[in-house]
Amino acid sequence: MLNSITLQTPQTDNDWQNYFELRWKILREPWQQPPGSERDEFEENSFHIMAITQTGQAVGVARIHQLDHMTAQIRYMAVLDSLQGTGIGSLMLARLEKQAQDWKTKTIMLNARDTALEFYLKKGYIKLEATQTLYNRIPHTKMEKQL
Repeated sequence: MLNSITLQTPQTDNDWQNYFELRWKILREPWQQPPGSERDEFEENSFHIMAITQTGQAVGVARIHQLDHMTAQIRYMAVLDSLQGTGIGSLMLARLEKQAQDWKTKTIMLNARDTALEFYLKKGYIKLEATQTLYNRIPHTKMEKQL
């Protein structure tokens, strides 16, 4: 599967539409959140990545932005449920971590859904503390990784 996936940053209007649509479909639609709720004020100043199949279908999305010159934050990382466990998330995470290194940040922070904790722990992130419960249903844990 991985050999048929490429990573790219969204470039065209169609790319951005597919990127945000997938982000909403995976991270917001299941909790009856409206389109647009998958975006925040950091979109313009972030590095975005999407995983694309050979047919051009977006199957994963993720974003990283700098909190300050020493710290970056990963947000909105998602892979289609049917493709989780295939390495797509690992591929995207490695690219986001490379971007953080290119920025010369020292720490990456993220708020992981409890369903993703094991994934991030295997990638060297450590748990810091329980944080928000999104929509009163989705517990998150604050995590970090030192680069």
